[in-house]
Amino acid sequence: MRGMTRMIAGAVAAMVAAAGVVAAPAQAADGIVIWSDAAHAPVLRELLPDGYKGTPVTVVEKDMSTVRADLAGIGARNAPDILWGDLTWTGELVDAGLLLPLTLKKKVRAQFRPNVLAGSVVAGKQFGLPVQISNLALVTNTTLVPTQPRTFAELSDLALKLAKNKKKVTIPFALAQGEGTSPWTTYPLFSGLGGYLFGRSSDGSLDVADVGLSNPVFRGNATTLDGWNDSGLISSTLSAEQARKAFAEGKSPFWLAGPEELQSLLDLTFAYRIGSIPPVTSSLKTSPLLTIQGFMLTTFATKHGVEEQAEALVSSLLAREAAQQKLAAASGLYPANTKAAESVATGGGRIRAIGNAGADGVPMPNVPQAGVLWEPYALAWLESTAGAKATPAMKAFRAAQRSALAALQGGTVPTE
Repeated sequence: MRGMTRMIAGAVAAMVAAAGVVAAPAQAADGIVIWSDAAHAPVLRELLPDGYKGTPVTVVEKDMSTVRADLAGIGARNAPDILWGDLTWTGELVDAGLLLPLTLKKKVRAQFRPNVLAGSVVAGKQFGLPVQISNLALVTNTTLVPTQPRTFAELSDLALKLAKNKKKVTIPFALAQGEGTSPWTTYPLFSGLGGYLFGRSSDGSLDVADVGLSNPVFRGNATTLDGWNDSGLISSTLSAEQARKAFAEGKSPFWLAGPEELQSLLDLTFAYRIGSIPPVTSSLKTSPLLTIQGFMLTTFATKHGVEEQAEALVSSLLAREAAQQKLAAASGLYPANTKAAESVATGGGRIRAIGNAGADGVPMPNVPQAGVLWEPYALAWLESTAGAKATPAMKAFRAAQRSALAALQGGTVPTE
């Protein structure tokens, strides 16, 4: 039986190879090899039924949890020319000498938001093609809040009044922060207070020497965070499940949610709107973090003699509206190509609304040193919002800044 299975598999592989795109575990003798996750591999095969401009294309499905280690340890013969993955990997992979820069023409770049492209810039060069984006948006119960607040202060006042005067509202703002060490859920408010993770150099790269956990602007607004804690607007004990349940039951007027909550949104029994988080101050934006996935060009493309073809495939065909629409739809996310994003109908337009709320978003940092910041940041926010036992925000974030700088200067970079 095992021998028969191998014979059938070999026959199928030969038939697919004849069509131009091969789902094979190893490098073809000639052509371009793409490593992809299982969700996007079928789309790539559909887009490339005959290869690309006369060049055969092999699509290999990989486990994304091990793909970076696989790439670093594999021999050139079996290595990919194009890699699908999280564009936060670009800094690490460039440092390891595994990626080539991409040249995106002006008309191509114009179809992507500058902040989205910035998520894969290293040393002033573009090392990733964005394809799909994930971010948080503000979901408002329109039965409780018919008119959207214009500022976060208005949102806060209204939420606290509802919690005080209506017994049904028990959680004024469903902001999940009681678990994990990522700033994902709280970063929009942190940025609205003037906080940031890393600054940027003049060439667009992240400046790991510029840590913004306790920068002067944030310190000037830190008492606002203290006020949110004192009033009970936000709480360090609220988990993601508690936030989801409170909003779904009409016990909270506002909820921060992302595309992973699409089914929860579809299940809601009351009217709601999805939009951006209103500004905390008039001079700052409440910017959610952006998780961006896409394609990278590996240095193996040069060794395989297909660098020119592989780069053209990424920077041309895979950057186009139609390709990005199909690729992003495979995982139900918002396309990075702005033209493709205009017509996204996933979830009745809900994914489009969430993605639009990330227009001013900040890409997740694409440098290995970012690992140093997560725990100090999370601890500072939790300590600042711990109710009666809270540490003043200025003190908590000063300590976070010192901790992060000490780790960076000591060369200690925690693994993910």
